[in-house]
Amino acid sequence: MSSVLLCHSITKQLKQAIEEVAGGSRETVIEKIEKLLEERQSLLGSIKPPFSSDEQLLGKEMMEWNQEIDRKLILLRTEIKRDMNGLTKKKSSAQRYTNPYQSLQHDGMFYDKKK
Repeated sequence: MSSVLLCHSITKQLKQAIEEVAGGSRETVIEKIEKLLEERQSLLGSIKPPFSSDEQLLGKEMMEWNQEIDRKLILLRTEIKRDMNGLTKKKSSAQRYTNPYQSLQHDGMFYDKKK
């Protein structure tokens, strides 16, 4: 099996895995995506020209898929950041609710300028 064909199949699996993120468990799908990205990265070094016409068509299809994969990964990253920020806000809100006077500063001083 040629390395271009193998890379094409891994890219197809990667595209399908990214589409599963919305429906399934995000953590397991992210682990699967990382594994597929590592496999594909190791294959990219072994792809050498000259390419047949079929391999060129597969390459063009992979390029289109890569653009779609990149967009979806960026959306996934922003979604994860949003979730992390929301979790941080919830944590600080809960902490302020349980101890509302914790953030007050007690070390202020007043200087009288008149003599």
